Amino acid sequence: MADHPNFGELLTRLLNQRRSDVAWLSSASGIPEAELRAVVLGTPPSSRQLDALASALGFHAEDLHVIAGVPVPEARTPRDPAAASGTVSLVKITMALPPDQRARIHRLVDELPRELRVGPSAPAYDRQRGGFGATLVNLLCGNRLQNSVPSAAKALALLTRGRVHLAASTINGIGQGRVPLTPELVTGFAVTLGMPPSDLAAVTGVDLSEPSWPADPLAEEMAGLLWNCRRLTADQAQHAYDAANSMLVAVPEDAPEEDWNRVHHQHGTWWGAPRR
Repeated sequence: MADHPNFGELLTRLLNQRRSDVAWLSSASGIPEAELRAVVLGTPPSSRQLDALASALGFHAEDLHVIAGVPVPEARTPRDPAAASGTVSLVKITMALPPDQRARIHRLVDELPRELRVGPSAPAYDRQRGGFGATLVNLLCGNRLQNSVPSAAKALALLTRGRVHLAASTINGIGQGRVPLTPELVTGFAVTLGMPPSDLAAVTGVDLSEPSWPADPLAEEMAGLLWNCRRLTADQAQHAYDAANSMLVAVPEDAPEEDWNRVHHQHGTWWGAPRR
């Protein structure tokens, strides 16, 4: 994968997809046009430039760093390698809750104090070897789930409503460039990352001319929760999970399937939340 496109080429693809140009992006980002044209022509972007471009383009700055192949500053990587499993479990329960209770969980996560980093950031997949597959897995694992591939598999299945249900070994193969990207995979990653599929398709060069999935506001909301949880430690993720779990109620035995979101089964009883 030595011919992996440079960031200038990827940025051009994105601008073309959005039917925009360098002049607009210069104005929106505050980067002088001559400086930005140099990036488009192949000059590696700086972290400062990526921050400004992300704000203009509607990306998380850390995600644009990954797309550009620029290391995310250590202070802006996920806090705790052990938090990934608890984060996905929290998302699973929160998806089942009614809007008012979901809002309480969002507030709880936002209000938890920022604690010291528990461990170093996890190693990334090499995009020179894994190509765009490495980029996608780094966006999900490295930027959100601290390279927990099993947690990434669960997150993909949850937010895509089972449309993208992959084994951890398959995700590892995507990251290593052994599993080719398909429209379904790119769309699934985009939904889980909270990105427009058309943007991710433009970056990866995968054709999404096939009919796209219907819009899913809940998946978009949960992608936001997944992102916000990257700042949590494992203990904080467990605290938020316990709060969400306490909101579940026992599902009546004769309850119609369509009236309840069932989350987990314990000692002969389903626990979940009514659909409202």
